[in-house]
Amino acid sequence: MALMSDCPLRTALAFRFTDESEVRDVASYGCISGVSGFIYYRETIAFFDEHQTDIENWLFNDHELTLQELCRNVEDVDELKNAMVWAAVDLYCQERTIYRETMEPA
Repeated sequence: MALMSDCPLRTALAFRFTDESEVRDVASYGCISGVSGFIYYRETIAFFDEHQTDIENWLFNDHELTLQELCRNVEDVDELKNAMVWAAVDLYCQERTIYRETMEPA
């Protein structure tokens, strides 16, 4: 697990996800289940465009995902951007949930 270091992407996700119940739901079910702010392509594409470098570094370098893995079932650039944002959000929520469950005192 590669915890995301402080960067604008982490700040944006921490600002967006303030409800721990929602974080656990996203960690369990993923963005595909419908997450406010990450539903429509216009939302995910704008988020990707703003955080492209951080998303790419985190997914490809820290998590060693490959472009081929993210391109499954993707037919155009917009779908790829959406898949990358969803992967980043899912991983962020999973890591945050794991951290809270294992690292923070009860």
